[in-house]
Amino acid sequence: MTVSRDCRVMRNIGVPMRDGVELATTVFLPASGDSFPVILVRTAYWRTNHWSQGVSFARNGYAFVVQDCRGRYDSPGEHYPFVTEGEDGYDTLEWIAQQPWCNGKVGMFGASYLAATQYYLALEGSPYLKSLIPMFMTGDPWQRAYYSGGAFSLALNLIWLCFEVCSRTSESALMNLFDMEKLFRKLPLLTLDEASGYDYIPYWRDYVRHWTYDDYWKSLSIRDNYADFTMPMLFIGGWYDYYAAETFTNFLGVRQHSPREVRHRHRLVIGPWGHGWTGSSKMGHVDFGPQSLVNGDQVFLDWFDETLRDKELDTEATPIRYFVMGANEWRSATEWPLPGTQFTNYYLHSSGSANSLYGNGVLSAKPPADEPADDYTYNPENPMPTLGGNHSVGLFWESVRSVIQPGPFDQRPIERRDDMLVYTTAPLEEGIEVTGPIALKLYAASSAPDTDFVARLCDVHPDGRSINLTEGVLRARFRERVWDQPRLIEPGEVYEYTIDLQVTSNVFKQGHRLRLDVTSSCFPLWDRNPNTGHEPGLDAEMQAARQTAYHNQAYPSHLVLPVVTRS
Repeated sequence: MTVSRDCRVMRNIGVPMRDGVELATTVFLPASGDSFPVILVRTAYWRTNHWSQGVSFARNGYAFVVQDCRGRYDSPGEHYPFVTEGEDGYDTLEWIAQQPWCNGKVGMFGASYLAATQYYLALEGSPYLKSLIPMFMTGDPWQRAYYSGGAFSLALNLIWLCFEVCSRTSESALMNLFDMEKLFRKLPLLTLDEASGYDYIPYWRDYVRHWTYDDYWKSLSIRDNYADFTMPMLFIGGWYDYYAAETFTNFLGVRQHSPREVRHRHRLVIGPWGHGWTGSSKMGHVDFGPQSLVNGDQVFLDWFDETLRDKELDTEATPIRYFVMGANEWRSATEWPLPGTQFTNYYLHSSGSANSLYGNGVLSAKPPADEPADDYTYNPENPMPTLGGNHSVGLFWESVRSVIQPGPFDQRPIERRDDMLVYTTAPLEEGIEVTGPIALKLYAASSAPDTDFVARLCDVHPDGRSINLTEGVLRARFRERVWDQPRLIEPGEVYEYTIDLQVTSNVFKQGHRLRLDVTSSCFPLWDRNPNTGHEPGLDAEMQAARQTAYHNQAYPSHLVLPVVTRS
């Protein structure tokens, strides 16, 4: 044990699991005292990164336990993402509860994979787990994580599975040896583990092969288990994260199904962040001001003081706290969607030439008349590149930032392409606030038996900058419901596609314009649909597809926006 005036530290403890594997663990204790509430962090990204947090929590009267997950860094065993985190976490809690420095109350916090370790542990029903802070993470990896709208999350999966978690140590530097843009384009997807310089990686192959919502993905979803979350939870998310909508889905699901006595204690905070807090108010091409910054450690301490030390509840607190972009201010709410939200249709219009921002695409609240459709050709050999967006890729992996990075960026460089349909309102006479879930009802046909449709909402500034807010994708064969069995489309037949654009909160100021971009790829964020209708992941063949978007009385394509009116 290392002892200082700040804390006592016990390093390199082997905590035994039920199968005999001992997971590498570090414990921080206050400098004096016998028994404390405990904060547990289980990480796949090396426990030494949490040293300063351990010291901070110990100074504030908590025991802090941080552990390398199975098969990661100093912990032995085989790492396969997620599958043992529930059992390993449970065994760790049993060990903690037996230590003389534990008072029987344990809380957890962490982002991304560290949030997943909380979710899966909570399902095990340990009596010691009293409080959670899951941050920036999905509850349904099929709906919005490793797939999205049926499309494969190529950049995330390739970088995370084939460069990060396949090694006991971080191998992100290995990406510097590759032309990442060229690597993203290699086909078939199934063999990208070999193309990345490794032999067979089982979880990569499994992620590619399980391209429908089957038992593989059902086992990783918490949506049917919300009633098992019996402890107060603080959900934290970012508008530019991949999991913004999932943050609300999980919060609302837990609040509805968890025990009555704890429902009022759940909280949600979401701000203008990506996949984590960066300590900067600027992201991409936008600076959200110093008011967007938060002191994360203080947020954690306040929450655990309330839930683990029975600090008096703040009766003034509201369950939802969210940052309104554009206005750049924090607001609070009791319900979601916000009370009084008017879901307003903005219809697509054009004279048949909405291709690129130089076209005549219009977005307005007026329903369409008999208008000609808009056509474009989607060629997977020349896909629409990812430019910013709502995801985590490039936030931590510098090697790919020249190819893909998250956040708000001026979309005009890609809106000039003729395989993009652009629909824009007139300049606003007065500002409007859009806060809540967003969807596009698109009536479209394709010359292919399967294809993708991508939609993006942007805020167009008076100087012409087109700043992306949120986006979504839908693979045509999953048009009926992404959790159902897929069905190919009939080439040339018109179908209704409901594209989920997640959620956002933004004030479109006076003189600004709303813009909808529609295309068929966002690469390499999502894999290219080869338009062949073949089984995904195994295909090296590609063909171009002619896409037709309709907006007339029979097929009134429209964007559904949650408009909030304030007194």
